[in-house]
Amino acid sequence: MIPKLEHYTRLVGKDVIKNIRASAEPLQGKHVVHINATSDGGGVSEMLDSLVFLMNDIGIRTGWRTLKGSHSFFKITKAFHNSLQGRKMKITSNQKQIYEEYCKRNSIITHIGDYDLVIIHDPQPLGMIADYEKKSTWLWRCHIDLSHPYLDTMKYLLPFIRHYDGVILSSKKFCIKNLRKQQFIIHPSIDPMAQKNKKITHAKARRLLQEAGLDLHKPILSQISRFDPWKDHFGVMRIYEKVRKKMDCQLVLMGDMAADDPQGPLIYHEIQEKCKTCPEVTIITEKNDLLVNALQQESALVFQKSFREGFALTVSEAMWKYTPVLGTDTGGIPLQIKDGETGYLIKSENDAVKKAVKLLDDKELRVRLGKEGHEHVKKNFLITRHLQDYVNLFNRYLRKP
Repeated sequence: MIPKLEHYTRLVGKDVIKNIRASAEPLQGKHVVHINATSDGGGVSEMLDSLVFLMNDIGIRTGWRTLKGSHSFFKITKAFHNSLQGRKMKITSNQKQIYEEYCKRNSIITHIGDYDLVIIHDPQPLGMIADYEKKSTWLWRCHIDLSHPYLDTMKYLLPFIRHYDGVILSSKKFCIKNLRKQQFIIHPSIDPMAQKNKKITHAKARRLLQEAGLDLHKPILSQISRFDPWKDHFGVMRIYEKVRKKMDCQLVLMGDMAADDPQGPLIYHEIQEKCKTCPEVTIITEKNDLLVNALQQESALVFQKSFREGFALTVSEAMWKYTPVLGTDTGGIPLQIKDGETGYLIKSENDAVKKAVKLLDDKELRVRLGKEGHEHVKKNFLITRHLQDYVNLFNRYLRKP
């Protein structure tokens, strides 16, 4: 079903819908384009898959372009991603040449000269701006954790960033130092009408999990995330091994490999090897939003044990389904998890074990945290709020005098 704003009336109320349409009135007919790395895999493409349609529905002519790149290009941009989150990287002249050449290639084949506003997502297409005669507003939307960037990498990318009219970030903690440009905070969101988040029956969810080979008689602990070094799957497995000695349960690690992430298959194979010595761990790589929905809904608890994290939409996804989440105090996770109220922030692996056992042993606590988590997401992290934030920002730059 193609997203329409009115579809969300039942969830957020008529006033929210009315306010979005009213604030979009000055933007009627304006031309906006989003450019990101891939149309499939990861939170950016998921959000755009709803936002682009909703922007068109409220009268903003909105397009979406993705990059053409080689394996070498995406390997380099993945290294940029890791380095902007703190990993050391020595950028070679050859890497710079490959990156800049593919940005130029994409600028040639992506004709965006007639747009009023261009939004570039993340490091992959960041450098494209250098190959355009800039005639409109350009904004860089960075979705990753910039709280502790490796300075040499930031130094290389800053000249590109300074070409932009502004930067959009997911948290105040990510603001770029010494950047004399406007920096805006827009929190990411989930689409409650998407297949991954729509309500499904308990019976259907259990049937899907049974078909995936899970034991429906044991509590499920899960982490749903890309196979990425920052997600600490091995830490989750260590926690699970300790929890399992106290409470009979099973662990599910579900994720996929996006087209712009050549590191994913390597991490996946490492996890596979570890699973040979860790009993009752199921790895699911199937791209199946309905199965993700069922797993998040039926899990006793969900982990998000990231070292660095731009936001972690999987936290809001699980909370929306009334499932408590145990996450690290990093990036955008504490925006979603209010410790002890909507879930638990974990300080160490032993702390995670203690809190996981407590949740498994106390159904009333799981229900209470689940309800509070659902309401927190409803108030703060649904796609309608996200759309309103973008409309407000567009008005800042495009509103007719």
